[in-house]
Amino acid sequence: IFVFASFSPSYAWLYLGGLAAPFIYSIVFVYAIAAWSIYSKYYPFLSLGRLSFVECFVPALALVCLTVLYNAFSGPEPWMAELSRQFFLHKFLNTLAMCFLAPVAEEIIFRGFLLNSSIGWGRYSRASGIIITSLAFAFMHTQYLFAVTFVYLFVFSSILCVVRMRSRGLMIPITLHILNNAWVVFGLLFSATE
Repeated sequence: IFVFASFSPSYAWLYLGGLAAPFIYSIVFVYAIAAWSIYSKYYPFLSLGRLSFVECFVPALALVCLTVLYNAFSGPEPWMAELSRQFFLHKFLNTLAMCFLAPVAEEIIFRGFLLNSSIGWGRYSRASGIIITSLAFAFMHTQYLFAVTFVYLFVFSSILCVVRMRSRGLMIPITLHILNNAWVVFGLLFSATE
């Protein structure tokens, strides 16, 4: 989808205007929701599950620790600095894309379809599913340049995979992903205004 979207006649304008992420993630979001909706009509293996504060607390704490540790070893990626310099509408659309559209779509695709498809592979299916899903998740984020960011994304994805398997639903991983991205984005926006 990312490759096909880049062939759109207006993609260069969207990219230069800082609107490529909202454009791409709106397409991916619609696709992911449609695919999940069709899939769940026929197969009961990909439910939303339920949201539980108790089940969110420990993984949320792990993600906070991971982010603090990441920030100790790395600064913001170069493209992230551009976010604070955008016009208000662009900031709003990018924030919506990064804090809602991307987490929902990515959880459906990675912790939903990809992880779900690997669970029945055999003796080490859960471990191999977590590793394959987390590698795919980390390397799909091609906008990042620092090696430490890929390690962060791999561990982040691994935590969400374990949460997905324990909760047997997508609601908690989606919520944690939204909260994580919101913390990062709003942290960047507010630190740039100081």
